[in-house]
Amino acid sequence: MQPETYERPVLTVLGGGGPRFQRIKLEVGDGAGGIEPRDFQTGAYFDFGWFVLARPAARKLSRPSVQAIVLQLEGGAGVGLTVEPSGSGISLQTRAWRLLGQFGYLYPMGRVQVGGLLGVGADLLKIDLNSVLPSSRIIYFRLGPAVTYQLLKQLLDLRVDLGLRAPFVLDGLADAFGNDARGIGMDAALMFNGRLHNGLSYAVRLLWEHYWLRFTGTSASVPASGEGAEGGDNAITLHFLVGWSL
Repeated sequence: MQPETYERPVLTVLGGGGPRFQRIKLEVGDGAGGIEPRDFQTGAYFDFGWFVLARPAARKLSRPSVQAIVLQLEGGAGVGLTVEPSGSGISLQTRAWRLLGQFGYLYPMGRVQVGGLLGVGADLLKIDLNSVLPSSRIIYFRLGPAVTYQLLKQLLDLRVDLGLRAPFVLDGLADAFGNDARGIGMDAALMFNGRLHNGLSYAVRLLWEHYWLRFTGTSASVPASGEGAEGGDNAITLHFLVGWSL
């Protein structure tokens, strides 16, 4: 008996948005042998998001090993974001962007697809000049497993992703807190998605992202500088997305 198979779309394009929360908490050297806490919280704000998934060989009469190839692009951008850093007493115009492009492999086995993705991403945070936290740019490599399970044929899928992030650029943060900048990150995503017979598609996606950061050495002379720092950058995003599949 042949296993049950399902037709998967060649291209899915989704857009929408939802709430996002980000908190950057650091312990910074104060230049006198002590520690000064820096706490930057955005609160909940609206984040515009997009998600694009392509399976170039999804419907070709080829082996599953070829059908498993996927390309994925995702990102987000903060809208109308004003932040008041802890202890500053001022409101700052803040803009946040994220972009991640990945090449992946999700091997189809009936209802299940198992594999992983590898790619490069960037997180950009632009903040008005202040004495708490500088504007920053984190560029990273990402690698991690992914699993998709079809709950109701094409109407509802469940997908789970885990990822390890290795930053290789820490612009802004490294200038402020030390010339030796190190970090490691992780992410996890849970997505329910599906499509109707006419191609209309939808998704609800929950994403958690975290970086562990450490800076040592001499910092540049910028308003938010300090003698070394360590701490974390944590974000949670919930996106409601709609779009089209082919």
